[in-house]
Amino acid sequence: MDQPLVSIIVPTYNVEKYIETGIDSLLNQTYSNLEILIVDDLSTDRTVDIIKHKYLENRKINLIQKLKNTGPANTRNIGITQAKGKYIALLDGDDYYEKDKIAKQVQWMESNPDVTVCSTFLKTFELEEKVIKFSLFHSEIKDQVLLGCPIAHPASMFRVTFLKENNLWYNENLRFSEDYEFFIRILEKGGKLMTIPEVLYNYRITGNQASFKKNKNKIIKNKNQEEISKYFHYKVLNKLVEENSELYNQKWIDALLVHQVLRNFNDLKAFIIWAKKIIKYNEEKGCPFNSKFLEKTYKRSVLGYFLAQKQLSWKVLYQYILTYPYCAKLNLNYQMKYIIKSLLFLKH
Repeated sequence: MDQPLVSIIVPTYNVEKYIETGIDSLLNQTYSNLEILIVDDLSTDRTVDIIKHKYLENRKINLIQKLKNTGPANTRNIGITQAKGKYIALLDGDDYYEKDKIAKQVQWMESNPDVTVCSTFLKTFELEEKVIKFSLFHSEIKDQVLLGCPIAHPASMFRVTFLKENNLWYNENLRFSEDYEFFIRILEKGGKLMTIPEVLYNYRITGNQASFKKNKNKIIKNKNQEEISKYFHYKVLNKLVEENSELYNQKWIDALLVHQVLRNFNDLKAFIIWAKKIIKYNEEKGCPFNSKFLEKTYKRSVLGYFLAQKQLSWKVLYQYILTYPYCAKLNLNYQMKYIIKSLLFLKH
């Protein structure tokens, strides 16, 4: 079987501690027809020296050194411009691949020529260890874009012809959420996304990244990125309900998008009524979201109201019973504990 060329873009910036692990994971792939485009965003540590000393004699590797630090969007765009492959894959400079990642993704892309982007599950490591799963099928992924980046961006493989035919590039005006915005435009152009249900990408949590920061020994989301992501949440939501619509209610929208948790029970009841109207409106207007997805989303917001209650009581339990049909379900053990705590007026 012929192996189409895959171009792997590796943006680097001050990753001297990690870059060898990442590059070695590419050179050790079971898939051999690769070009590795390392685009350095003007590192001030030994990143470039390490690459030059250890890897530049390898024919697969091409080092591109920028003269100005301009951020990850521009860095990836330079890689896309230089790429010669049928497919483009990504690797952040402090992460690494499982050895069969590229082989499995190429197999999926070759077997599914209508797929634009193929991603995978990822595993975080170092400061936090867990497996992060994503929706598998395009029908689910296109809905998930309402709530945030719908697949694992660094684990993604892109079909180059689709990007070039639709003039798709990363938005260089963005320092945060450029991946989320990129996927929004890919979907708007009719791109089809999917996820392989395997952990093939290892994502290092250092506490010094765009998405995650370390604060008092806790890993927290970057506030600047959260704010920019919210802007794109609203942009996607406009496909469902525009700002000039009588159904547009900022408070209920923020609850639906999990930007805030409702604290007042009267607000909760009003939110449920609004959510059911939104679902009906979505069906009547032929909007792009699946009604079951919207129902599941608003029910999670209803559950959020009860999980946010610090002091439980009979009153809270009564509210829970009243809204139970419109609330995402807790697992049985947790639900029983919640009921008992409410009966005994205990803190949650």
